[in-house]
Amino acid sequence: MAFLKNLIHKPITGEWGTDVGKVNILRTTNFTNSGVLDFSDVVKRNVSEKKVEQKKLLKGDIIIEKSGGSPKQPVGRVVFFDKEGIYLCNNFTSILRPKKDKVEPKYLHYLLYGSHRFGVTGMYQNKTTGIINLQLPRYVNKLEIPLPPLNIQKKIAQILDDAASLRDKTTRLLKEYDLLAQSIFLEMFGDPLINPKGWEKAPLKKLGKTTTGNTPSRAVPKYYGRFIEWIKTDNINTPNMYLTKAEEFLSEIGLTKARKVNEGAILVTCIAGSKRVIGNVAIANRLVSFNQQINAFEAFNSCYLFWYYHFILAKAYVQNNSTNGMKGIITKGKFEKMMFFNPPIEFQNQFAEKIALIEEQKELAKQELKESEDLFNCLLQKAFKGELV
Repeated sequence: MAFLKNLIHKPITGEWGTDVGKVNILRTTNFTNSGVLDFSDVVKRNVSEKKVEQKKLLKGDIIIEKSGGSPKQPVGRVVFFDKEGIYLCNNFTSILRPKKDKVEPKYLHYLLYGSHRFGVTGMYQNKTTGIINLQLPRYVNKLEIPLPPLNIQKKIAQILDDAASLRDKTTRLLKEYDLLAQSIFLEMFGDPLINPKGWEKAPLKKLGKTTTGNTPSRAVPKYYGRFIEWIKTDNINTPNMYLTKAEEFLSEIGLTKARKVNEGAILVTCIAGSKRVIGNVAIANRLVSFNQQINAFEAFNSCYLFWYYHFILAKAYVQNNSTNGMKGIITKGKFEKMMFFNPPIEFQNQFAEKIALIEEQKELAKQELKESEDLFNCLLQKAFKGELV
């Protein structure tokens, strides 16, 4: 075992710069929970050449999150940097630069990733004024790392790389299925923003029925039980096609104070405190009740409308037509004015049949993904305990 402080150089603080510029800055929004960086939305800031030279990331560096955690996601996530170009990290993060004569960088990254995943990093966080911070000096000085010889470290890192690659391959396959569904939609109906096939257009109000949800009084415990799922905005996670499982349930009497919809209804977040949440959409693949922040829409073919919703960027429409107070709100009236083109129902049904086949394959891929994640987690835990080799 070795203390982390003996395996790394002095941590390098992040930098935010002064204004929009040309230097790439990585933020915690570029972190993923799988320990890799997402470079799809990198900001560019103005940073002096001196600071760039002092703080630029090098291949093999580990970036650690110092601030911004939550009860569900403890602070201290780590990501591995392995990219060409000049990048810095922001002031909510720090660079941990491994001493390569003592530790294999990828091995150290996996051990730090495991520390966070298995709850050890949580011992080094504190909460002040609502913000969760990592006590980085204590983390660096006190965290112990299993330290086999370098050749064994490299072998362990390769085993974990291979397991992560299997997991990531299945993740990419799921994305490919979504791209296939988009391709089928465009082939059958054309681009909704252009409407090249000249389909008739109609407001949402004419295509089905809209219902706004409700929240039974929290002061009446008998309204809550295990009779029916009670869906909230957290259960509508675009781009997932279907609702996630609810954490709360209503009783049979509680349902009389709420709203319910049958399988096949579309649920849209129409009130939310975050622009990223309002306008999210999902299909109910079961009977559910739902709260007042959600509008449910029952149509002839929810599968077609779900994909159409994405193509016309309806989430942006909902956001742009919502109020700008503490919570964004789109009224039922404005929601029902959204325009959709309405091809013959037999076309919509043909599309839904093709999507159903894709969803079947996605379910198989999701099972494979779970198995590959379980394998990775098992190997990671063994490495964390010094038992992998």
